[in-house]
Amino acid sequence: MASVLRWLAALLALALPGGGAMAQSCTRPNVAPYAGPLFDAMAQTDQSLDGEAAIAAARAAGVARIALFARVHHRQDGRALVSALAAAHPDFIVLGAPKFFDMRGDLDASYVRDVLAGTASGQFKFVGELLYAHGDKQGGETTATGERAIDASGPNTQRLIASLQGRHIPVMTHWEVYDWDRDWPRFNGLYGAFPEQIFIWPHAGFGTAEQLATVLAAHRNVVATLSKKDMAGVSANFASADRDEQVGPPAVDDCGMLRPEWRAVILRFPDRLMFATDAHKPQRWAAYEHIVRRWRLILAQLPPEAARAIAYDNAAKLYGR
Repeated sequence: MASVLRWLAALLALALPGGGAMAQSCTRPNVAPYAGPLFDAMAQTDQSLDGEAAIAAARAAGVARIALFARVHHRQDGRALVSALAAAHPDFIVLGAPKFFDMRGDLDASYVRDVLAGTASGQFKFVGELLYAHGDKQGGETTATGERAIDASGPNTQRLIASLQGRHIPVMTHWEVYDWDRDWPRFNGLYGAFPEQIFIWPHAGFGTAEQLATVLAAHRNVVATLSKKDMAGVSANFASADRDEQVGPPAVDDCGMLRPEWRAVILRFPDRLMFATDAHKPQRWAAYEHIVRRWRLILAQLPPEAARAIAYDNAAKLYGR
């Protein structure tokens, strides 16, 4: 609960004018918020969400399209809700294959079968997060190993990616950089083995600007979302303090200004980065408007061409819209 309250306090401090003691001493960006269209390149939910209200809120925030997939975790299964929303809002929602929390070691063969069937039928336009390296979070379920882990070199991963070749179905590979030396060689190998497959790295793995640049420079078939890199003063919320220390800082300072190293990497790869909220749990969906407002201020700090690419064009191209 303490971590949730800390997250919400920091969120409001950055989102609201003059919010927070630290923010009061800041010189905020002296720019008009980016006013162009937004494509939310990554969002997810289980069945606990008021789906229609969430879609209405996203539209009201000025989001034109959204890439959405279901969360499937024990008794929480968002597949029916997300499928119904996609059917009701085909102009707005790009539907992805669901995210499962309970696969270990390798992807389940049944999962691979269902994803391939769903993409072949046109139901799924992308593959939602595959949790290759996902550290336990404060307030969430804890595991014996402290993480959910899938080996990116496993045979079912290889089968899935090989079967998607030539079909323009992006795949979200979720891995967090708390064990960079272990995981980067695995993903360097995966991305290199399938150079024609587009991979999405959600919120850049909580990595540093240098780590993001390393991945993008090595593989032109990798794009990254910038979700959760806008939350100054908030950790990655790992249950392990050691893991928190291994991940990179936010892309912005306490005033909401882009840090120089992040501005540099964004301007180096403006065609490989995407705005996304990663709205997932009810409290983050409830803060959707604040997240969008904060990102409009961040985008306004970039040249117009880069801002438009990151805000909308890259995702529109990626998802075929």
